[in-house]
Amino acid sequence: MSSQILTHHFGEIPGAPVGTTWATRKECYNAGVHLQSEPGIHGTKEMGAFSIVVSGQYKDDKDEGDTIIYTGSGGHEPSDRTREQVRDQEWTDFGNEALRKSSETGKPVRVVRGYELKSEFAPWEGFRYDGLYTCTRAWQEKNRDGHYIICRYRMERVPGQLPLRRRSTNFPRYKLLPGEVVQPPAPMPPPVTPRQRIMQQIGALVDSDQRTHGPSKELHR
Repeated sequence: MSSQILTHHFGEIPGAPVGTTWATRKECYNAGVHLQSEPGIHGTKEMGAFSIVVSGQYKDDKDEGDTIIYTGSGGHEPSDRTREQVRDQEWTDFGNEALRKSSETGKPVRVVRGYELKSEFAPWEGFRYDGLYTCTRAWQEKNRDGHYIICRYRMERVPGQLPLRRRSTNFPRYKLLPGEVVQPPAPMPPPVTPRQRIMQQIGALVDSDQRTHGPSKELHR
């Protein structure tokens, strides 16, 4: 696959199915899923957006799982890691034109969620690929503080994909997916020493917690 095709690729990336998780943005970049090290939107104004990252950097983002109200880029000082808005966002800002174009073309956009996102659909750790979405609407409005204009995008998840993971109340576990069953533990031999009895009791508590709160691991690459 040429670098041009890899860079301008709509849809899933081979080797990175839904649920794949990376420890860092750099690993996600190297996998070809989101080819931007910092900006949350990857695309061109001519073709549209190929991928976005929802990482909690903008407080106006709303994540309802299958529907995301995504905030555009810009409006803050590039050196400010807090993303505090100091001016209006513009359609001509980097990434905004690309995602606006996607609202016209209907082409799928890869969505990656980050651990800092305040959402039950966010991973506990790292960055996770959560499938394809389409941008169904693009508009501008005042931010929730009422001070500056922001670009807004309604992202709808493409049907027929694997369901999204939800956080459990117990870190770092997740709720069971529909139809998912935690296998019961294999029977253990009867304890012989006091230490073995203690270890078996600890193991039983861990197994019970998994059956209650779901698995704690995701698919890592």
